[in-house]
Amino acid sequence: MKRMSPNSRQRGFVITLELVLIITILVLGSLVGLVAIRDALVKHYVMKQNQEAIVVDAAGTVLGKAVDFDEHDAPRIFLMDQSKVSPSRTLIAIRDDRFTSREAIYYSGANCTGTPCIKTISDETTDSIGVDGQFGSGNVSYFNALQGMANYAVGAGENGLPGALFSESPQACPVPPSKIGSRWVSQKIVVGDPCETVNLEDKSTVPAFTGCLINTLEPCECPGSYSEQGDVLANYLPAIDTLLSSTASSVNALLLPSGQQIPAVEIGTLCCPEAMKLEGDNLVNATVYIVLQRLIDSLDLGSFPLIQQAVNELLAPFQGDINCSASIQLKAALAVPGPVSPDKNILEGFSPPFWVSLPGRGDAESWTSVPPAPGEGTVF
Repeated sequence: MKRMSPNSRQRGFVITLELVLIITILVLGSLVGLVAIRDALVKHYVMKQNQEAIVVDAAGTVLGKAVDFDEHDAPRIFLMDQSKVSPSRTLIAIRDDRFTSREAIYYSGANCTGTPCIKTISDETTDSIGVDGQFGSGNVSYFNALQGMANYAVGAGENGLPGALFSESPQACPVPPSKIGSRWVSQKIVVGDPCETVNLEDKSTVPAFTGCLINTLEPCECPGSYSEQGDVLANYLPAIDTLLSSTASSVNALLLPSGQQIPAVEIGTLCCPEAMKLEGDNLVNATVYIVLQRLIDSLDLGSFPLIQQAVNELLAPFQGDINCSASIQLKAALAVPGPVSPDKNILEGFSPPFWVSLPGRGDAESWTSVPPAPGEGTVF
């Protein structure tokens, strides 16, 4: 057997020490790196927790994490409805004493009592005047429509506040709109219950857009969310043209002393909000009145008050409004049951005052373990 020389053994021993040294450096470096990564992740998680707003009720039950905040800085959370075959969720805002939603709940009786009903999703025409009193700002939630499922809204609870959650059912509201007596507008800024008296008609009516009524050389388009009503207007054009021609001749006869005349014009179009139709009531007279009044306003009759008065008297019988309307469709509203107690509303288990978590006082280097609260982990 061949024996190794002393030099060969020495070279092998040196290589082994180098390998041990390399492994030691790599292992120690990896451990130091892992500790640094762990500390960075802990710091990031702690800082993230300090920035999050967790909504909790008076008993300490967690309702959820705020996904955003409404225009009143009230945190909004996702609320899961698992009572349906296909679960869905809705957004509700939480103030210190109540739950709120963009949509309203309508009641057959006064003081938000009786049969509850709710609008259908994306209903922009029914009850379109919101809490600010402006047209087109009425209660409508597009988040519910984006899911392609039922509409949701907060209504009166058993004791009024903090409120209860209702969902749209396939059945129509058993009460006609004209019999609706009140509505729960949870988003209102009020002291006490946000219940108010409401008077709905069987159809919703709004003024038509008449900016394109006179056809000019310049193109005219309906405003956003409005659509042309040329198909409806076409049915009345023969009567409109006949009345407009005869009345314009009478007006020009009165204007002769002023040396001014109104020109012949062509009827353009009218516009209504989408999902609404042009009403035929008084359409012929009102169209003629608006067209002639705009033509006369372009004249200089300041020096001819008697002529102006005569023209006004001639046009007075034609004065009226051009309206768009849509039938109001309310659906029966069903109370959303809770996942643990189906005989109770999903919001009934929470009690005010509600509050949000505060940032911790400790620094990011410390870590505090908090045991789960009773009932924590239940999906609401």
